[in-house]
Amino acid sequence: MVSLAAIALLVTLVVAVGGVFYYDGWRRWRRLTDGRLVYGVPWGTLLAVALVVAFYVLAQGGLAHWDDPLVLPFVSWSYFYPLGVITSGFAHSSPGHLISNMTGTLAFGLVAEYAWGHYPPARRQRDSLLAGDGRLWSQPRVRIALVPAAMFAVALLTGVFSMGPGLGFSGAVFAIAGFAVVTKPRAAIGAVVGSSALGVLYQAFVNPVVTGSVSAGGPSPPSWASIAFQAHMLGFVVGALVAVGLLWVRRQRASASTLFFGVVGFGLALSLWLLVWPGDDVYYLYRAAGVIVVFGLAGLVTVAVAGSDRSVPRALAIGWLAVLALPLALLLATLTLSLGASLTGLVPDAIGLVPFVALLALAVVALAAPAVPTAAFGRDSRWATHRRVALLGLGTVGLLLVLPGLLYGPIAVDTDSVTDTDEVTVDDYLITYEENVTPGQTLLTLDVGNATDETQSGLIVASDARSIWTVAERTDAVAFDGEASVQVGGLGWRETVHAERSGWDVVGNGSAYAVDLTVDGETSRSFTTERVEADVRIDGYRIAVVPTDEAFDVRVSRDNSGVGTVPIPAGNETASLGSLDVLTDESDDTTKLVVESDGSRVTVAEKETYE
Repeated sequence: MVSLAAIALLVTLVVAVGGVFYYDGWRRWRRLTDGRLVYGVPWGTLLAVALVVAFYVLAQGGLAHWDDPLVLPFVSWSYFYPLGVITSGFAHSSPGHLISNMTGTLAFGLVAEYAWGHYPPARRQRDSLLAGDGRLWSQPRVRIALVPAAMFAVALLTGVFSMGPGLGFSGAVFAIAGFAVVTKPRAAIGAVVGSSALGVLYQAFVNPVVTGSVSAGGPSPPSWASIAFQAHMLGFVVGALVAVGLLWVRRQRASASTLFFGVVGFGLALSLWLLVWPGDDVYYLYRAAGVIVVFGLAGLVTVAVAGSDRSVPRALAIGWLAVLALPLALLLATLTLSLGASLTGLVPDAIGLVPFVALLALAVVALAAPAVPTAAFGRDSRWATHRRVALLGLGTVGLLLVLPGLLYGPIAVDTDSVTDTDEVTVDDYLITYEENVTPGQTLLTLDVGNATDETQSGLIVASDARSIWTVAERTDAVAFDGEASVQVGGLGWRETVHAERSGWDVVGNGSAYAVDLTVDGETSRSFTTERVEADVRIDGYRIAVVPTDEAFDVRVSRDNSGVGTVPIPAGNETASLGSLDVLTDESDDTTKLVVESDGSRVTVAEKETYE
């Protein structure tokens, strides 16, 4: 139901925008855009947004489950799962994820589409190489269609070359922004503000009143750990390369200072500096290194657009080759040692380093190539001008960003590690809750996978057909909430698997707990811990809590011999076990397991509670 606050906001927005356009706003907008956009509207950007939202609503089930879309089948898990590779650049994990990318697309897409134009450059610039009436790309409808086509091409590119599982249109958004900031730096900085403003307006409509309280949240990685920084950087570089090429073809230059500070401002404001390396429980954010990368990118873009067409001086070329000589020598030495160690059998796993090191060496060679003619022969080279060297450097950065996708894309999945773990099966998915299980993934290019000693715990989803092996919810998160859900499915269908934890905090010795999985109304127990013995005694008896396939038992022993076992009784009821009485005491919002004998009474465990 639409709230009064949302209605009031809508009325305010309509009146404000209508008032602005009434006082010459619309005529001014038409004067600014009519020469480039049909009716002053960025049709290509709007079409791209409509198609991405349609994918969320239809393919991901957002129409019926707006806040809980189907995600798993649309992630780029591996090159062996083409559907995920193709769709990952268009799918989103939540409404917030979708809206943030769409507001960015609208804001930066308007600038980028304006720079590209719906009309051929000949209409504005007669000497353009794109001039020529009657040519296919001169027709507005074709030029409009090229806008979403280019956006979707970059979305597919970032899906193919994502470093690990990728999801979202953000790679394309950064490509659009990269194109915009290089072609129209001032307008692109304005789009940064516009994107943020659109996001706030959307949130004000859907959540006009927000309530909160002081509470501790569940354990989770830092928010920046899940950002696809490599896809963002790759998208930005691709967009910048396309923009540089367009400016070269149109023989246009930009102010070096405006361009440099425009790229730097965009990169710092939109976290292009965010370089993250994940660990098991520790995540590393290399902020300073990321800021250095942003300034380096800004320098390359600025020189590629506004730099000199003169050849690089010979002294500079020799110095550049000297700088690259050391990393190239180290890489070649590492490559040689890796091959030798692998062939001789000294370090069999060293062969996994070979592809990575070889590709890095090729990147260094690519960086050195423009300087070789000038350094060797001392004469000008049209291939070694300042602008061309900077463009090649920018392209090499793109190559380096592609390498992780090539290395981490070919992942083979084996679901044997989750079979016979009381898993449930939904079509081709296996879902289980397990702890300390070996991941069923093998990274083929680096020969890293099941041979490692690392284990994972939590609600696990695996599928051979879809190359999926992932922890949908971590153990500590399930322990905090007491439950978790995961959506599995495919095109046209979905199913919810719900996990629920129950257990007892045993005095002095941790928790005895179990996790049940419910799917399609049927519940089965997926996981139980070993018995947990309390650090208390009564009349010499030792008491342990034992999770079973259906409930929890109390096991009593004495002198290393079992006395007996009895199910934990229902609330405020008592069960007898020899001379002992076992009762469940529900009082003061707690449930305690108590054992009594001849007037003595000890608390053995307290039932787990969750947030």
